[in-house]
Amino acid sequence: MAEPEKKKSRRLCSFKDEWLQLPEYRNWLTKASEDSGYCSICRVQFTVKFDSVKAIKHHAETKGHRIKVQGQVWSSTSNKVSIKTDNAKEQHICTAELLLTYHGVKHHHSYRSQDCGNKLYHSIFPDSKIASKIHCGMTKAEALIETVLAPHSLKLAVQDIGSTPFSMATDASNKGNTVLFPVAVRYFNKDRGLCMSIIDFFEDADETSEAIANNLRNCLQNSGLIQNKIVAYGAVNFGENKSVFLHLKQMLDLPNLVPGYCSAHIVHNTAKHGLNMLSYDVEYLVIKVFSEFSSSAKNISELKEFFDFMETEYLEILHQAPKRFLTLFTAVDRLLKDWPALKSYFVNKGEEDVSRAIWAFLAEQEDTVSDDETVTLPELYIYFVHNIMSQFNNTIKVLESDYIQVTELYAIFNKLRREIQNRQEKGFYGYKVTQFLKKLPLNEQNKFVGDAQRAYTRMLQYLEKWFDFSENSFYKLCAPLNLDEPLQLDKLCALSTNLNIQVNIDELFTEMCVLNDVLPILKSSINDAESTQCQQQERHHQINVSEVWVELFKCCEAPNLLRIVQHVFAVPPSNAFVERVFSVMKNLWADERTRLQVDMVKAELFVHFNYKMTCAEFAGFLQTGVAKELVAAATNDQKFQLPRTSPCPV
Repeated sequence: MAEPEKKKSRRLCSFKDEWLQLPEYRNWLTKASEDSGYCSICRVQFTVKFDSVKAIKHHAETKGHRIKVQGQVWSSTSNKVSIKTDNAKEQHICTAELLLTYHGVKHHHSYRSQDCGNKLYHSIFPDSKIASKIHCGMTKAEALIETVLAPHSLKLAVQDIGSTPFSMATDASNKGNTVLFPVAVRYFNKDRGLCMSIIDFFEDADETSEAIANNLRNCLQNSGLIQNKIVAYGAVNFGENKSVFLHLKQMLDLPNLVPGYCSAHIVHNTAKHGLNMLSYDVEYLVIKVFSEFSSSAKNISELKEFFDFMETEYLEILHQAPKRFLTLFTAVDRLLKDWPALKSYFVNKGEEDVSRAIWAFLAEQEDTVSDDETVTLPELYIYFVHNIMSQFNNTIKVLESDYIQVTELYAIFNKLRREIQNRQEKGFYGYKVTQFLKKLPLNEQNKFVGDAQRAYTRMLQYLEKWFDFSENSFYKLCAPLNLDEPLQLDKLCALSTNLNIQVNIDELFTEMCVLNDVLPILKSSINDAESTQCQQQERHHQINVSEVWVELFKCCEAPNLLRIVQHVFAVPPSNAFVERVFSVMKNLWADERTRLQVDMVKAELFVHFNYKMTCAEFAGFLQTGVAKELVAAATNDQKFQLPRTSPCPV
């Protein structure tokens, strides 16, 4: 029997340094390890231990590599031509490319769209020497954003914070199976007022409170802000035992760290917990009615026939999103407007073909559909929810406005609490509910009143649990800084003691007296200016108290008051800014841009939020001396070779 042939052993190859000098590879090839190379253009690592130099040749011939090399050649053409002719012209071209890239980020343009637009400038502006030299393709645009604009925007944000006390806030959101955390900072600048920026945006599958706290600490260290005074941490949820807030207090040794509760979330949950006491679930009714028509053209067509029969205009059924604070009221409001036609539609279908949750509100109308003059007990609950939710809806709108400050929270929450207390004490459930309640049988009246009273009680309990109404609470003590009335020394001293802020009482008294004297004049002038601007823009007039403080500090030096104001105004009244970050992320990371990586999304968010300039203002900024380092970094070919996590060479 013949012996089987022995398999030939394959000799493994190692990376040779002499390959780095080959002219066809030296512009992009680097040594990654003893048996692998790295392409700085494609940002990929490949092995050479089996095919030796053939592996490099194979990578160089791939379609993706050739496209990126060609894009780099196009992108660098303007630089090479400019260097030979005129350095000023080179800077003009680079400035134009920076501005176009910035414009694309601000308005969420895809890189393919920008690449296509850049190729059109030669034809649109044939007489422009600058336009003819613009070659800012996808590769160059990504490099400008990720290694030039984004690091520079972060640098500006950190420099602006300086040694000013600030707060940090975060929240989690999913993009597919990726969990993302933006890190936002908030601080008061005496020249510009309230400022907010992003200093990090990271992904982490470990959503434990300790892991999040560790990431936040690393973020502060990397940005150079770990030595600053951190006054508050803002989030949506705060655990009682093992929360991010408690971990940060221990890790960073911050015993006076203030929890920045999301006020809008508290109001939303107050309503939700109260409505859970009702016998009829109106929120679930909204969800089931929406699902009936959300994906059925036939059902909508049949419903429209009932609208036509009743000679009313068809209004689209709205969806109630459980985590969106303002959607329940609008959904119930639309439900009531459509209710006559909806009732006829569902009663006509019959109990067997209608969801039990919906039929629970219609069971008493199986034989005769009620008109506008009669309301059944289940319908009474819909009107009650609509009425009480209008109060919560108005409160949330105020809390989510751009002008709200933590100094206003006590007055807003106390007003809401008094509104609920008055309704409970006087037995008021809305005018329409009160009118129709008298027409119901006594047992149904007692059932409704009992449910409504329990709902009021539960709302008050939840509100008082999560918002501190005590006289010594932070919200009560900082309320005088809202400047509704002249400042008082004893209240300022109590606030500084509560926050452990060192001030000179004698100097503080002098500063307070000076500010109280000029306050009426300043508020009047600011009010007139804001009122005129609002009339021109046709919007509601509201004074931003942080702007009042900016004008006060322009009038006179008040270092002791400034320390107190910077500490208080850094505390976030809600997590609305972080939610806006997620909204922008959703817009720029659309389904059509699935190839975007987290690092690229992070860079675009930095540019979008940390540069507080419109496109026209940014064009002016690029002409200033401050932007010289930015333009210099953009003209440097090193931007193509830097790894994604490298800082900008400025």
